[in-house]
Order: sequence, then C-alpha cells, then structure tokens
Amino acid sequence: MTSKNGPLRIGIGGPVGSGKTTLTEKLCKALRDDFSIAVVTNDIYTKEDAMMLARLQALPEERIVGVETGGCPHTAIREDASINLRAIAELNKKFPDLDIIFIESGGDNLAATFSPD
Repeated sequence: MTSKNGPLRIGIGGPVGSGKTTLTEKLCKALRDDFSIAVVTNDIYTKEDAMMLARLQALPEERIVGVETGGCPHTAIREDASINLRAIAELNKKFPDLDIIFIESGGDNLAATFSPD
C-alpha cells in the first residue's frame, strides 16, 4: 500500500478527553495484521499518550513516537509541523514498508489540518 509519496498519514484530533488515544488504539489493533502501521502522539510536556498506547499493546513500542511540543500542541501540527515531520521521517527510515502513520494531536486542535500548508 505504500505509495511513492510514502505512507498514508491520518490525523486524529479532538478536545481533551474525547477519546483520541482510545480511537488510535482501536484502529491500530484492528489494522495491524493487514498493514504496517506507526503512530506519532503529541503532548505538551509528557509522552503519556505514547506510553499508554505501548502499555495497551496497540503496536510494538518502537512503532510509537511521543512528541513533546513544549507548548500548545496545535503549533506542532499547524504553525510549525517540523517536530512531527521529523518523527515521521524517523519512522519512515526505521520502517520503510510503512502503510499508515496515525498522528494524534494534543487536545485543543479542533480546527487542525495536520498539514504545514
């Protein structure tokens, strides 16, 4: 399924407590036997969502990258996506067969586009 443009990137956004991490977990578990998957999570000062996905065995730990934005998470997926783009590049390098990368935003990205454009 991997295209010449790399894996499909799917953004998961919503308010705090809306179930983004649970949705990501369920999607990974439902699709992991048929597709090569990785996840990037965004949190302000922790990697809690990434650690939770690893604890829940959504994917092997090395396929989950937690990004600490250091500020409003919307900045890391809209204004300056470089931290997420680096995480995606690292995952692509580590797993060249990736089909899908889920990018889970922090909790305040109701208008997120998951694109630097």
